[in-house]
Amino acid sequence: MGSIFNRWSFYLSFVCVVAMILLSTNSMNDRFVKWFGIHPLELLFYFCLVVFLLGIIGFLGVRDWKGALRSIFTVGFTLVITSFLAYIIFVGHLG
Repeated sequence: MGSIFNRWSFYLSFVCVVAMILLSTNSMNDRFVKWFGIHPLELLFYFCLVVFLLGIIGFLGVRDWKGALRSIFTVGFTLVITSFLAYIIFVGHLG
């Protein structure tokens, strides 16, 4: 079960990166906030937190060096993205 979390959290970490790039440069953010009442970067923050937790659980499924590298990459990358988003949301200003 842990190896499934390991692999899926690795794939979802790439989704986090692509979503971060797209949402930080998207001009539709104002409409999204008006329609749903929450900024898309906040949704991405919560999504990255879930992926981070899945990456931590994925450490249980490490069987070889490739799995370990996947887990380390996933946890490290999502930790950086989550920290950056937390800084933007809680300290910075979401226009």
